[in-house]
Amino acid sequence: MWLLLWISPLLPAAFGFQLSDMFGELQSPGFPTAYGDNIYQTWNITAPSGFVIKLYFSHFSLEPSYRCDYDHVKILIVGQQLAKLCGETSTDTEEAPGNKQFYSTGNNMTVIFRTDYSNEKNYTGFAAHYAAVDIDECDQTAFEEPFCDHHCHNYLGGYYCSCKLGYLLDSDNRICRVRKT
Repeated sequence: MWLLLWISPLLPAAFGFQLSDMFGELQSPGFPTAYGDNIYQTWNITAPSGFVIKLYFSHFSLEPSYRCDYDHVKILIVGQQLAKLCGETSTDTEEAPGNKQFYSTGNNMTVIFRTDYSNEKNYTGFAAHYAAVDIDECDQTAFEEPFCDHHCHNYLGGYYCSCKLGYLLDSDNRICRVRKT
């Protein structure tokens, strides 16, 4: 029992926070006061199927460094880096989020906050907000191929297809076939 109590404060840092609410906030440890040295914190955000995740920062103040090699926030989508952020304003070698919004391509996103061993001044970290956003499967400009042959009907978390008069919806629920009389 004692070992479990001793390890439990380390669990969020070692395994990350699992966030599955439709919206929420994440903050650097200690926010809005200065964050500490040698932090490695992860947040794994999951939305329901049919949704993507939107993430934006309402406050961002991290130590600037060349290519954000020291303190930084990484945003990952399916293990691929979407952004690596640091500083307070963007330069030619570092990116700060400013008013930018970040979107996942699926229903998962990972945010990693990492700091090194020292800061030259007290940076206050970040406050970020996320929300699950419904995918509009019927928006033909967003996808390479249409989801439905004739009519697409989007609803919260999904879609369904229907056909013009004289056609029947195929068993794949997407393609319309001529009705045989």
